[in-house]
Amino acid sequence: MPKYRHELKIGINSFDKALLSSRLSHVMRRDRFAGPDGSYVVRSLYFDDIDNHALMDKFMGAIYREKFRIRTYDREASVIRLELKVKNNGLGYKEAAPLIREECAAILAGDFAFLKHRPEMVCRRLYSKMSTGLFKPRTIVQYEREAYEWDPGRVRVTLDSNLVTGLSSVDFLNSALPLTGVTDEGLSILEIKYDEFLPAHIADLLMLNSRQRAALSKYAICRRFD
Repeated sequence: MPKYRHELKIGINSFDKALLSSRLSHVMRRDRFAGPDGSYVVRSLYFDDIDNHALMDKFMGAIYREKFRIRTYDREASVIRLELKVKNNGLGYKEAAPLIREECAAILAGDFAFLKHRPEMVCRRLYSKMSTGLFKPRTIVQYEREAYEWDPGRVRVTLDSNLVTGLSSVDFLNSALPLTGVTDEGLSILEIKYDEFLPAHIADLLMLNSRQRAALSKYAICRRFD
């Protein structure tokens, strides 16, 4: 049974980002993917159907939403995962399965039959959707991420900056693919995820009382340009 978590998204400026980076780095543990500068690159390839249901559900504020994506955490794509992200009335959960580079390339080439033989439910669900011929990769979303973790309550705080997209290209494994910026200069996205509660000392660090939640979606922002 999937475990839903609370998820908050807040748009912040460059001053807020620098302030939060300093505060969080003294209290929380950095994510294992972090490089020497404390950040890493996240690249995702999102799927949608011919009627853009994933995109329109976001715009219309649907209570229940699903998004399929392939994601990697470095420019060499040394770790690749197929993910299903589910949001339901402000809560969310994620299912994931590992992919090797050859499997990822096969999906991009339209050779996805192997997915139906994988044990993970997310693989079989993507196979069912792609086998209709109406569900396919739509756009690349990439950004730089700082991530911090606090084990009690599985608290995770991320600061995402420099959002770019591959426009209409889905050449996900091409590290030299030209990418285009899609946000105002200095805009970052603060994301907060936790189980039942957010510890008071972390909420204080984030100054949540003075901030406004936002219906931000990196996928939706990038789809404006494809």
